[in-house]
Amino acid sequence: MLLKNGIPTNPGELRTPITFERPVITKDDGGFKVRASYTSIATVRAKWRNAYGKEVWEAESVGARKPATIWVRYRSDVDAACTVLRDGVRYEIVGAPDNVGERGEYMEIKLRLDTYG
Repeated sequence: MLLKNGIPTNPGELRTPITFERPVITKDDGGFKVRASYTSIATVRAKWRNAYGKEVWEAESVGARKPATIWVRYRSDVDAACTVLRDGVRYEIVGAPDNVGERGEYMEIKLRLDTYG
C-alpha cells in the first residue's frame, strides 16, 4: 500500500485503461488553427473517479461536462495540452496535471468531456 498526499491507496486501483494523446494542430483555409488529428503518447492504466454530488453541480456551473478525476503514474510527457481517450470518448485536461507531492510518482488530473470532439 502506498501513500499519496496522505491518502492510502493500492496500485491495483489503477485498472482503467486510458490513452494520452496530443492534438496535431494545422491551419484551415482561413488561417485559423484547428485540431486535425491526434497522436498517441501512451496507453496506461488509471484510477478513474467520476465527479458526483456537489462536484457535478460546481463543474457544470463553469461549463464542464462529465467531469472526472484520474490518478496515473507520473509521466513527464503529459501536460494540459494533452487529451485522454477512454472507451472511445475523448476528455480534455482541465488545468495543469498535479505532480502529487512533487515526488514524480503519481499525477492527479482533472478532466471534462472534450468540447472539440
